[in-house]
Amino acid sequence: MQIVPALRRALPLVISMCLLATRAPAEDRLRLRWNDLAPLITGKRVWLPLNEGVRVAGTVREVESTGLKVEVTKTSDRKTYPKGLVSIPRSMVSTIQLNKPSGHKGVIIGGAVGGGTGAALGGVLGLVVVSEGVMAAGIGGPIAIGLLVGWLIDSIAHHGGMRITVMPD
Repeated sequence: MQIVPALRRALPLVISMCLLATRAPAEDRLRLRWNDLAPLITGKRVWLPLNEGVRVAGTVREVESTGLKVEVTKTSDRKTYPKGLVSIPRSMVSTIQLNKPSGHKGVIIGGAVGGGTGAALGGVLGLVVVSEGVMAAGIGGPIAIGLLVGWLIDSIAHHGGMRITVMPD
């Protein structure tokens, strides 16, 4: 089976985007002192892997010198850190993960735009190519590549969130 030249040229672009989507940018990891946390995390949704093995998720309401006031929405230890406003001692917090944006809107929009663009390109290629096997690859290939590109753009745009390591004072 013959590969459509346009698909052959698109392959390096798709491979490059895959590599970009899987890399972990260094700027997504910060090391901060306790006193520098407040402006960055107050009012934000966080995930806290606490030192005692407990995992807590919620919104930071206040950063105090003794700990964090967190509106807990998920917890792995309901007795120690129940849902609601909880004070988490400073000694328990060594890492703070700011959550990435939630939802799948970017995937849906990126996939629709990429798939639509791929379908249009595939339709044009389908008109040019006469052979049935090559025509199927000429239509299906661009649609698949378009959906992949849409998903990759969303992955790059919402890569992970930010991990903050709390340094000792």
